[in-house]
Amino acid sequence: MKKNIIIVILLGSLFGFIVGGLIFKNYSGTDYLESDGNIYYLQYGVYTTRDAAVNNSQNINHEYFIREMDDKYYVYLGVTTDLSKANELKQKYENENIHIYIRDDYVENSETLEKLKQYDLEMNEDNIETVMKEIFENTELNL
Repeated sequence: MKKNIIIVILLGSLFGFIVGGLIFKNYSGTDYLESDGNIYYLQYGVYTTRDAAVNNSQNINHEYFIREMDDKYYVYLGVTTDLSKANELKQKYENENIHIYIRDDYVENSETLEKLKQYDLEMNEDNIETVMKEIFENTELNL
């Protein structure tokens, strides 16, 4: 009796080990971490209503856009594909006492990603507002 239980436990463990190994060997859920599909939003705030998002964002003198997601309204001052550029922009806004959060996301749409990379190349300290306005108004980006 004791011997049968030990055999069943060993066979079950061996089966679990083999099946688990096969599953994890074929799992590609972390591929996005190694790809260049990451984008970074410069998030100003999150609100429960669109009116609250608009009212609380009118006092900033920068371009922004509001994105509805999961019944919340996110206010963004910028979006970029370059984390170092996102950190530079964050510092710029914080120097103006505008506190933002860098929120990362992953985009599978290669056209959106390429267009954002082009905007990143165009962007410099003198034209940030102009480039952000173009990004926010570009409906093809699906931000």
